[in-house]
Amino acid sequence: MSPLSLKENHRRSIATALGLLDETLCLFEEYAKGREIHSVFFEERNVLTTRQRKALLEEIGRLREIMREIKETLGLRIRIVDVSKKIWGSGAGFWEILAELEPKRLRAYGSVPEELGAFLKPTVSALIEGMMRISSIVGKEMSSPTDIS
Repeated sequence: MSPLSLKENHRRSIATALGLLDETLCLFEEYAKGREIHSVFFEERNVLTTRQRKALLEEIGRLREIMREIKETLGLRIRIVDVSKKIWGSGAGFWEILAELEPKRLRAYGSVPEELGAFLKPTVSALIEGMMRISSIVGKEMSSPTDIS
């Protein structure tokens, strides 16, 4: 069976929406398999029961079968995300967020005690520099995006 004929705008819109759904299902699958993250300012608690985990994996499987049918029927391609580009983009975006923690910018929310400013200035600078180093680690050898059928 040959794929249905689609306008490129329709193809792109459908593939984008289903790609985002698929990415979300991958995260849900990780949770169903027990993913928990424990870090400094971020923690996940995975209290899903064995029954919930099994049901999630079954439903994810059903949804993926529907998506496979749509992909084949419409002749859609998968999107391959280069992890280095994802890291670089997220890292670069955080420079601005972290810069908002600098004492001179925090003044927008009221006066900044001298002691707080003295503490934040070097630590925020170290965070920004670290994120720049992370971006440069992966940015040096980023490859071009790829689509495959």
